[in-house]
Amino acid sequence: MQLVRHLYRKLLPGLLLFSAAQPAWGAQQGSTGAASSGDITINYIQNLNTRITGFNDMPLGTWSGVGPLTANENICVGRSGVGFFGTGTYRILARGDGEPGDPSAFTLSNGASRISYNAYFNDQAGTANRQQLTPGLQLTGQSSFGLWMIFNLLFGCAVNNANVSIEVPASELASGVGTYTGTLTITLIPE
Repeated sequence: MQLVRHLYRKLLPGLLLFSAAQPAWGAQQGSTGAASSGDITINYIQNLNTRITGFNDMPLGTWSGVGPLTANENICVGRSGVGFFGTGTYRILARGDGEPGDPSAFTLSNGASRISYNAYFNDQAGTANRQQLTPGLQLTGQSSFGLWMIFNLLFGCAVNNANVSIEVPASELASGVGTYTGTLTITLIPE
């Protein structure tokens, strides 16, 4: 009898939790008769489609010994499902090649040493209102306007509506010699 009480105390709360967690049925059952009807609820979720286009390599050239090296490129970002022009807010996540202790750091390497650079994003073409990116952290509230409809998600961009830019400070450039390369990965995330 002691074992039965013990099992009862252990199982009852679990059974109550299990029975409380059962899903509710949305269908309406028909009644018995010569004719009968019922209804069901149908749900469909359409994921947003996003796309970034227009990326090209950004050669910085040879450093003259004065000032930073910079490069920028106008790109096109878009998403479907929000308004006629595919507008809506989004986030940008940027990651570089990394370094010990920070796998997303914005770095260039010559194989033996690394130098750091700064990366920027602007939700319109050009660099006038760019915002500095932090490696591995999301830049929120971006809202590029562009002619991105579902058709353009398949066939391309109508207007460049964003900008990515980089800057290698002179202090970093003075610290090494050689040919430095790196990869900057930009991810577009709808909000």
